[in-house]
Amino acid sequence: MLAAGRRAQTLVRGAIARSPEENVALVTLAVTAHLFATVALVGYYAVLAIVIVPALVALPAPSGRIEVLARIERRAMPVLLASLVALLATGVYLMTADPQYAGPGIVRDSWASLLLVKHVVIVIMLFVGSYLDGLIVRAAGRADGAGLSRITWASRGMAVLGAAVLVITAAAQTG
Repeated sequence: MLAAGRRAQTLVRGAIARSPEENVALVTLAVTAHLFATVALVGYYAVLAIVIVPALVALPAPSGRIEVLARIERRAMPVLLASLVALLATGVYLMTADPQYAGPGIVRDSWASLLLVKHVVIVIMLFVGSYLDGLIVRAAGRADGAGLSRITWASRGMAVLGAAVLVITAAAQTG
């Protein structure tokens, strides 16, 4: 398995970068795109949990709260999906371009351990984000505006998970 991982890593590196200068440029571009996508995704859920949902709770009409939230989500969804695609594409490239990456499923140092934990948290975020989307869609279909409490907790959960991803990433970069 180690040999297969190294072969795949060599193939990816050889196909993508032909010189050290090209590699630096590609890594810089990938890191930039990865950071923008992270800001869009994690930032959306942080603003949702810290600013938007609390402001909506203060509105007098319960049905108006959910309608506003549903409109915000509809506008945010293309950005969130584009961010996920960018994170996947740049993340795979950055991971395989990193000399610390030993191959799929190989965890032999703290960097690889942190990367594994980070990806587990990201998978949890995908499930919680899908759950949150479902809550908003179901609540928007109801006339009474019920469901805001669960939406509040799910958005807070996404903000906490997003913060965890940032902390784990920082730890991996410094460790």
